[in-house]
Order: sequence, then C-alpha cells, then structure tokens
Amino acid sequence: MSSGDDLGPLEPLPWMVVGSRSLPGSPADVMRRGVAVGIDMVIAVVVILGPLIVLERILEAASVEGVWLPSAAVWSLAFLLLYSPLSVSRWGGTVGKRILGMEIVRDADGGRLSYGAALVRHLSNLVMAAVPVFVVANGTVTNLDAKRQSLHDRLVDSRVVMRGR
Repeated sequence: MSSGDDLGPLEPLPWMVVGSRSLPGSPADVMRRGVAVGIDMVIAVVVILGPLIVLERILEAASVEGVWLPSAAVWSLAFLLLYSPLSVSRWGGTVGKRILGMEIVRDADGGRLSYGAALVRHLSNLVMAAVPVFVVANGTVTNLDAKRQSLHDRLVDSRVVMRGR
C-alpha cells in the first residue's frame, strides 16, 4: 500500500517530476525538501495564528483576561507535537512533502515510521534548526551523503525518498 492510499491520490505536481532523481525510492534532493518545509511553515502559521487571533477577539469582547497566553501555549505545543509526527507516521509525510512527491520511510525496510520515531525525528530537527552550527553540519551531511540522510534522519534510521505513484 502506498502512502497515497490513505488520503486518496495526491500526486506530485507534474512540473516537479523530472529525470532519474524523481524515480520512486530515489533520495529526495535538498532543494525539494526545503520547498516542502516552506509549505509546511505557511500551514503552521495559518493553523496556529488563525484560531489564536479569533480566540483573542472573543476573549477581548467578553472582557476575559489571563486565558489567551496559556491557550496560545497549549495550542502551539499541540501543533508542534502532532502535525509533523502524526503526518509522517500516518501518511508518510507532511502536506509539503506529499505535494512535492516525497515520503519519509524507515531506511531498513521502506516502511512507515512509528509515531515515537517520527516525534524524535521532528524534535531533533527543531533543536538542530535552532543551533547555527548544527544547521551548517546538517546541510553538509545531507549534501554529502548518497542517501541524502540528514542528522535527524540518521538518528531514527529514516530517509526522505521520492514517492511511488
């Protein structure tokens, strides 16, 4: 069963499928992965800020104080712990990766990651993104590795590959 079976067909955009780099199972290139992260960042901003702005207006109209900040923290944490790890463990990738025709698989057998492995992968990626020296090291490792495995992929024995059709 391919990862697209769960959500129905979600084919990569036609202009994104070119050459042998796009063959199913081949390592996804760094540029494509970066664009997918950009798509997921837009989704994160909309999903996190949209409801919080609405909540702020409701609380302001009702003259309720002291609720917005804890609500914002819980909502943001819930998104952080659910969006990427749940998407990766359930469907093989986030919306950005799926749109661009990629999926995250276990390196050993090509199967899906468990929620725990996907969570460790995601949180380690966030930590690495916050420390500049790790950003450089991660980019270097990813570009020099034949499998294009980033440090967070190596940590949980996963890799990002082009999805089969």
